[in-house]
Amino acid sequence: MDILEEIVMSVLLKKLDCWLMHRVAHFIQGKWHGRDPMTHANYLDKLRVIHKSEHFLAVNKHPDLVINNNPPDNRLSLYDQIHHSFPELAQPNLAHGFYVAHRLDYSTSGVMLVPLTKKAASQAAKQFEKRKTRKFYLALVRGHVVDDKIDISAAIGDDSTPEWSKIRMCTPAQSTCLHPRAARTKLLVIERGTFNGKPATKVLLAPITGRRHQLRVHCHVLGHTIVGDWTYSSRRDFLPPRMFLHAHRLLINTSMENMDLNAGDPFTQSDDSFKWRPNVEICDIDTAYQIIHSEVDSDWKMFEISSEPS
Repeated sequence: MDILEEIVMSVLLKKLDCWLMHRVAHFIQGKWHGRDPMTHANYLDKLRVIHKSEHFLAVNKHPDLVINNNPPDNRLSLYDQIHHSFPELAQPNLAHGFYVAHRLDYSTSGVMLVPLTKKAASQAAKQFEKRKTRKFYLALVRGHVVDDKIDISAAIGDDSTPEWSKIRMCTPAQSTCLHPRAARTKLLVIERGTFNGKPATKVLLAPITGRRHQLRVHCHVLGHTIVGDWTYSSRRDFLPPRMFLHAHRLLINTSMENMDLNAGDPFTQSDDSFKWRPNVEICDIDTAYQIIHSEVDSDWKMFEISSEPS
């Protein structure tokens, strides 16, 4: 077997491994956690609306739900849910029926803003591009984060490793990092406790930039990978019922309306299936909102990775 054949065989085996682990994870979620599969039969009519006006529709996206899809992919999508609940809002001249202002990862839940007109789409897109929005995410991460406030500056690029190409992002700390771009996240500890008996921390995250997988990568390079993040745990963390990253709150202003959209906190002790048990509160959420975007407070631990590949 020559080198090329070895590379092809290695990639095929990794893809088989990827598919198999996904199937195992879905089996565990259904049989172990009693969670219904994300199918048309189970979730088509379960759209969770946060806000609706003539300009925008805001929803609380379920985890493990794609935004849209293309044939032959027939998975349930968020746009399927919207079309089912509000067929009159669909735009037949658009590829997927609705305008796009921003995106959430497949595994991430929370606030998703859908513009309903061309003008609304243009204004919303500009707010995201110019970083005029304020975004707040909640996450449960592995281990106890020691510093209560961390300002993370670590460029993010494509991971060119064959098994992770087009799947995972990375920082220039990896020699396989291609085309890194500056990225900054602020992290504030809300609570420390345990997840299924092991140390875990609930954090509020504020992405200052908007790179692909930014929050997942930054938590991972800190040494505190998000609970249930199958990709950045290198396929090891597949027992939790979901990835514990949630787009909690979005503030966005346009000439048509100003919106403060809140999708609540799904990571609470009251949901026993999550096995999250907080031991100590470090900061209440309302105070955290004020602190995390402050540029005056100097009491932040700086975490930086050079933009130059190692």
